[in-house]
Amino acid sequence: MIASATSDFCSHLIVEAEYAEAAAALFADHPHISTFPGDGVNIMPFLTGPDI
Repeated sequence: MIASATSDFCSHLIVEAEYAEAAAALFADHPHISTFPGDGVNIMPFLTGPDI
């Protein structure tokens, strides 16, 4: 099914970490995240398919 959607994401950055908590810690007290009220980081796993 294809449907219209919106997203508040305005950019993306790929970081490598062993756990989601470790990735989140990279952004703790980061000035670019704390400059504007409401800014934040969404941590999502990067899933890959089987090697072909």
